[in-house]
Amino acid sequence: MSRLAVSTDFLRDFDRLESRMKRKLEEIVHKFAQLTPEELRRDKGLNLEPYKGSADPKARTVRFDRNHRGIVMDIGDGETFVLTRVLPHEAAERWMANNTFKVNAATGAPELIDLGAITSKANQITDTSSGGEAKRLFADRRERDFTNLGVEAELVPALMMLTSQDQLSGLIGHFPEGQAEAIIALSGDDTVDDIYKALAGAIHGEVDTDDIVAALETPASMARFYVVEGQDELQKMLSQPLAMWRVFLHPSQRHLAYRESYSGPARVTGGAGTGKTVVAMHRAKALADRLDRPVGKPILFTTFSRNLAQAIEADLRSLGGSDLLDVVDVLNVDQLAYRVVQEAEGKAPSVADGKYCRKLAEQVVLDRGIVDEFSGEFLINEWEQVVLANDCRSRADYFVVSRTGRGIPLSRRKRAEVWKAIEDFERALNEAGARTHPQLAAAAAGYLALRDIKPYQHVVVDEAQDLHETQWRLLRALVAEGPDDLFIVGDSHQRIYDRRSSLSKVGIKVVGRSSKLKLNYRTTHEIMSWSLAMLGEADTSADQPGPGFDDLDGGSDTHTFAGYHSLRSGPEPELGGFTTAAEHDEAVVARVRAWIDEGIDPIEIGIAARTGKSLDRVSAALTGQGVTVCRLPQKDLPNQEGVRLGTMHRMKGLEYQRVIVVDADDARVPLAWSMTDRDSDPVQHAVDLEMEKCLLYVAATRARDGLYITWTGTPSRFLGP
Repeated sequence: MSRLAVSTDFLRDFDRLESRMKRKLEEIVHKFAQLTPEELRRDKGLNLEPYKGSADPKARTVRFDRNHRGIVMDIGDGETFVLTRVLPHEAAERWMANNTFKVNAATGAPELIDLGAITSKANQITDTSSGGEAKRLFADRRERDFTNLGVEAELVPALMMLTSQDQLSGLIGHFPEGQAEAIIALSGDDTVDDIYKALAGAIHGEVDTDDIVAALETPASMARFYVVEGQDELQKMLSQPLAMWRVFLHPSQRHLAYRESYSGPARVTGGAGTGKTVVAMHRAKALADRLDRPVGKPILFTTFSRNLAQAIEADLRSLGGSDLLDVVDVLNVDQLAYRVVQEAEGKAPSVADGKYCRKLAEQVVLDRGIVDEFSGEFLINEWEQVVLANDCRSRADYFVVSRTGRGIPLSRRKRAEVWKAIEDFERALNEAGARTHPQLAAAAAGYLALRDIKPYQHVVVDEAQDLHETQWRLLRALVAEGPDDLFIVGDSHQRIYDRRSSLSKVGIKVVGRSSKLKLNYRTTHEIMSWSLAMLGEADTSADQPGPGFDDLDGGSDTHTFAGYHSLRSGPEPELGGFTTAAEHDEAVVARVRAWIDEGIDPIEIGIAARTGKSLDRVSAALTGQGVTVCRLPQKDLPNQEGVRLGTMHRMKGLEYQRVIVVDADDARVPLAWSMTDRDSDPVQHAVDLEMEKCLLYVAATRARDGLYITWTGTPSRFLGP
């Protein structure tokens, strides 16, 4: 039988085909998996043949309709074939005339490279370079640094001439992915050895550049090529070609997910689209594979929101089938706290929502006669961010605790007044028989602390940046301290709630077990760059610091070009303002219809808004024109048809091929009623404003290939002039 490998480009091409062409190509692909190499070469229906003008003698084509060809590499071992692309005839001919399949001498990874295109582009850039006294981008690097990382030697002199990251951005998309990553990393401060380890994974020693079969098995190969094991796996890949995260892992991702063991809690950070959740899911699978006669569900996978937990559960099923979900419990953190408290107390707890708490707090400050000094909003923030966060259980605790980050200073007398108000507030909640989610998490942590046997052996945490200190204490109490107890992923740039917990502060020590993912797989360079610039942290210069994002443990985390980048390119985000809501909604409907006519599956289109009212209006406009919509959250989201509509909060952790952010005007983005009044607490007001900006960043970075932002009247201040 033949041995079959597929590339990520092949699966992307396959997904773009019409249904009838997909079926035809499936027949061809299955032949590669069923027939011997000799039978493949004799099969007249397959028509496997070399192309006369090919730059690589290994290149073959298969013809499956009048307009398209599949491009196959016959690597020459008499057994292995690599499916690389599916293109229209003329494009396929151009591709074969220019691309060669080779093994990178440094990393051992197979590469497809158009050396002529790179050389031509490099010459154009260096010819227009300002030269003169401008500092070279790679002035601190040597030419051998590039070649030691596998960059084509003849291109290094041109790279050494570059003077800006804009020049590099215009060139980098022409390089094979591994070489592109190496070049970008060299623009930063990492050592060559560290860059090599991230690119090459576990490879050591000399690389045999003639042994392509061995190259397909290297860690560096697994980000772009995958050897298919059997018909069932092939069928699964073809049925969900964009779910490539199941098998295609970057060496840095694979190292983190499938590491044999961590001596304690481990933390992974990274910007939007870097695959943090993918790593977390693969870590859950790795832990599940090592369980010895498991009882119940010894692994917990938790995240902040309910709909994200639902999406993760579906993805875990796709990754490991029902066997994986038999041992992994998927719950969002509020569900988890609710369940623990219900089991401990023997009845379902009553949850106090934000609206009820605000009303209660306003009454408390009014009754205590301090309404001229403190608002109900201030009281709730003080309670959540100081009292609950620091587990203050008495007046004495509150008097000595640090209030770092709170905008209004309190004298000892003022603290006494605020503490009495907080006691009244808690008493009123207790009399109503209700608790907030942070209170439930604190209660659950208390119950678990009394148990010698913990509910889980391993806990995997996604979206860590949005968890409250009480929720962290709950997670710490769920699992005994020891190797592989907690695996945590998050990104403070996507923080949409005012949670600034330090892991060490709540007893979770990650020193020496922290890593950062750098490659954005989801969004194009254009969308990523626009989103970071909007956020106030441009990715084009390490000399432009961001607004002070943290690393989830008290340190800082700044995105730079070398530290966070995308190798994918696409159109610039489009912004559009309108005079009336009717004009706005008409444009949104027209754009959605155009995308659907273009062949985009409606479930791959996401529409985000700051408020539910905006979504109600846009939903009515779409359904009125015959467009099916699916409003988030849905209990059975993966099986629901229609364009996805959700608030910016609901969009957290999800992704779509195209995204529209609607009603991004300055009345709703930022949303005035969601922010603390500036006069009441200027520091909290600034923090709330930053959270609103992060919400827009989250919504924008849900898009893979296309982003459209619309508004009526005055555009959001976050959108610039």
